[in-house]
Amino acid sequence: MDLQFKSHVIDTELPPARYAQTALADLDNDGQLEYICGQQYGTIYWYKMDTPDCWTRHVLGLDSPSDVGGCVLDVDGDGWIDFVAGGAWYRNSRSPEVPFERIVFDPDLDGVHDLFTADIDGDGRLEVVSMSDQNSLRWYKVPDDPAVPWLQHEIGAPVHAGASVGDLNGSGYVDVVRTNVWFENLDGSGTRWAEHPIGPNTPPPDDFQPYFAFDATHSYVCDMNGNGRNDVVFTDAEIPGGAVWWMENLEGTGLVWQRHDIYTWDPETEPRRGAYHSLYVGDLDGDGDYDVFSCEMEGVGGDGPPRWYMWENVDGRGGAWHEHVIFDGNLGGHATVVGDVTRNGKLDLVSKPWAARSENALGGATFVLFLEDVSP
Repeated sequence: MDLQFKSHVIDTELPPARYAQTALADLDNDGQLEYICGQQYGTIYWYKMDTPDCWTRHVLGLDSPSDVGGCVLDVDGDGWIDFVAGGAWYRNSRSPEVPFERIVFDPDLDGVHDLFTADIDGDGRLEVVSMSDQNSLRWYKVPDDPAVPWLQHEIGAPVHAGASVGDLNGSGYVDVVRTNVWFENLDGSGTRWAEHPIGPNTPPPDDFQPYFAFDATHSYVCDMNGNGRNDVVFTDAEIPGGAVWWMENLEGTGLVWQRHDIYTWDPETEPRRGAYHSLYVGDLDGDGDYDVFSCEMEGVGGDGPPRWYMWENVDGRGGAWHEHVIFDGNLGGHATVVGDVTRNGKLDLVSKPWAARSENALGGATFVLFLEDVSP
């Protein structure tokens, strides 16, 4: 494998804050992806790439109600991508000089960490799934008039992080993962759910136990070993010394699981790593199977400088893995997004810190980093 990335620091002048709410989307309908990130409960920005080294920053919207979660969706069906953050959505202004209009669909939705879209009820339209440990794991139906309050449906109790979706029992319905359990969409309507265990994640270490460190992962549903049954990939997202692993859905029913470790920390041989608050599962090296990407964050750091990793799926079935360090420049990543930004058929990465640390390579600056895939 000859995977190569060129690093571009595309912004070092973001106002100091905690940043999340990341996405890649074609906001201006020119066929090229733009990068979105936003302050926790603050201003949301988007970036237009002029060249890999030169990006222009614009204000997308103000007064975000979200902690971490943000997602893209054409909410009003006008053919322009809008942005959802917490209990509000931002209508695309169709002009880079004009911030998007902020429209609240649930004023009581606080502290959102996980936010994404899925067709939960099978009607061919995307809904918004939200998880907040200040509220619940739930989904919202977008009404024909999205300026009115959206109807919410409860799925289950929340944890801090780790929600994703996929059909885990072969029913044809979209189920919901929540770190250590999954919720079965019993009749495909998204109104009746049954909870089933998956397996434990890593407990927080004795020296790091804030409330958000418990049961906090990133997860992704895919058929890792190619046997027609959906499995689940996980990273420990909020603790130092965490793991990367996948749970094999042994019988295709979602009731019997086997754990396969991709990476686990060995304190006898290496420094403790920072939290893996990013996850991408997809074909990064072009050989047709699922690889896994994550990186260490700065906000929950390890014992050394943060690094970015790709775990190569060596046997194509998740049984053997090879770790590649794809960036080692003392800049951490948080909620990293992946997509073909340069439109050359290769997957690039864009990220920023949750909260920059003073000893990072930019002297503590808050930054945006673009890793361009320049593999031959």
